[in-house]
Amino acid sequence: MRTTYANRGMAFERLIEITNEQYIHKNRAVIQKVPTPWKVFYDKRTKRSRAIPKEKSTVDYIGIANGRAIAFDAKSTRETTRFPLANIEDHQVKFLKQWKQNGGISFILVEFAKKQEVYLLSINQLEKWFLAAKNGGRKSIPYEYFLTNCDLVKSKNGILLDYLPLIFERKVK
Repeated sequence: MRTTYANRGMAFERLIEITNEQYIHKNRAVIQKVPTPWKVFYDKRTKRSRAIPKEKSTVDYIGIANGRAIAFDAKSTRETTRFPLANIEDHQVKFLKQWKQNGGISFILVEFAKKQEVYLLSINQLEKWFLAAKNGGRKSIPYEYFLTNCDLVKSKNGILLDYLPLIFERKVK
């Protein structure tokens, strides 16, 4: 039986979508999921349809809060001791870096599914690990790094995953 990872982050994405709906309802932000365009193929032989992305997606979410443009990606891992950098593609890091260079706020929300914890990883933090991996360093970020260097995203103020205060209080870099 083939293992598939296609839907492993769907529950996490649903939590973020609920959070973003709560932000809209409270007039704190407008952040939306970026749709991925798909191309559908029909196989006459098997009489089945299949779909593949038409192009590489940039990031999962884009929006605005407090007059600032926000872009972020959501990644979920079942690993309890590390976050594999293979979960992130080069073009995503490049996009988030360019977004920040142009005055936006960019980051990654990382879910450790088995621990039921979500951390906010800034683009600067991500880029350091990503570059190190490209130069022969670790291919994953240890869970302990998140514990000591990243903010834990919690439910508060009536918001399911209240990440906005973290990006504005700490001024995510």
